Amino acid sequence: MARFDSAEELEERVVRVDRTRKTVKGGRISSARVVCVVGDGRGSVGVGVGKARDVPAAIEKGMKAARKNMIRVPLDGYTIPHMVQGKVGGAVILLRPASRGTGIIAGGAVRQIVEVSGIRDILTKSLGSGNVFNRAMACFDALNSLYDPNEVAARREMTVEDLIGRKVVDPYAEQDSAKAAESSDEEQVEFEAALTGEAEESASAKA
Repeated sequence: MARFDSAEELEERVVRVDRTRKTVKGGRISSARVVCVVGDGRGSVGVGVGKARDVPAAIEKGMKAARKNMIRVPLDGYTIPHMVQGKVGGAVILLRPASRGTGIIAGGAVRQIVEVSGIRDILTKSLGSGNVFNRAMACFDALNSLYDPNEVAARREMTVEDLIGRKVVDPYAEQDSAKAAESSDEEQVEFEAALTGEAEESASAKA
């Protein structure tokens, strides 16, 4: 799975906050643990856990960890390309592709992670432990286990159609390619205009 590398604005969410108190000889020590998720809404997402004495510091650490852990999720339209399972501790998360218009069939931490990733249609199921921390990490593990059919086909020197019988399109990647092509065309026009201007100035100087 490719790591995420972009300076684009990210959506940040705090999935869960747990506070604990430990009694010691000198009194009580409070601490906080949080699960944070960040995503660009275009196929990239990260999950992180932060621990500190107070909640704000824990959130800051969690967000930093989530940004560091960002991955690119392979997409087939606005859903995932295949069924996948993630497991952390006693929590198991199943993710299944869904047809256009299905929406996000998920709740809790799983829903928040899926939403910020840019996935719009998906079926999910949570099994085992109800621990929110483990469920969040199991969902992230599942997304990180997805393979890109285009990359698999390229490694096998096949077309995607030969591999799975149809094309697989990442709409966000297509949009980025279109923007890049448009930007390149604009730069070419500006370059040609500059050359034309220089040529005209040179001709005028000679005259």
